[in-house]
Amino acid sequence: MSWRFWKNNKKSDLIEEHLGKYDNKFQEMNERIENNGDLIQKSLRLQYKSNQETLKKLEQINERIEHEFDYSKKYFESKKEKDTLIRQRNYIINRYIKWLDDIDLIYNKLNSQEEYWILLLDNWRKQILESLRVVGIYEIDVLGKSFIPSIAESIGTKKREENIEYMPYEVVDVIERGFIFEDGTLLRKAKVITIEEENNKENEE
Repeated sequence: MSWRFWKNNKKSDLIEEHLGKYDNKFQEMNERIENNGDLIQKSLRLQYKSNQETLKKLEQINERIEHEFDYSKKYFESKKEKDTLIRQRNYIINRYIKWLDDIDLIYNKLNSQEEYWILLLDNWRKQILESLRVVGIYEIDVLGKSFIPSIAESIGTKKREENIEYMPYEVVDVIERGFIFEDGTLLRKAKVITIEEENNKENEE
């Protein structure tokens, strides 16, 4: 009888021991689950924070894109307006220069008996030249100077007069004035008459 009781007690002890081990394992598993839960929550919080930062950066990028697009639009509008103003300015300048050509032509055809018209046309020429200077257009001074192909075009020559000293290839008459912009850029070459060179005469003989 005592032997069986001892045997039953031993079984009970083994069962309790196994149950204790399972309890420990369950406790470890619960701790791991809790730890994993904390890790998951931390991971979710980090993911949420990262997503928020990403969204913020995307919004900033979007704002920059919109700003750049707006800037590009304004730039093209400004460039278009500038091109229009340049065309309008060039049209007015060319008109002024053409009027000056016509006035020069009439002025040169008048004789001394028509003094009133000479004075009037000369006054108009001065006004046009002054108006061109206001917008940065200047006449090229070529009369009495040596011919320079980069700023003038020779359309004829004139025979030398005796007892007058000339510069080599001197410009003795301006048929159409030449003009440059304020920065030195050529607007129009002058059309001129140059003095006939002695070498040319000797070659012809």
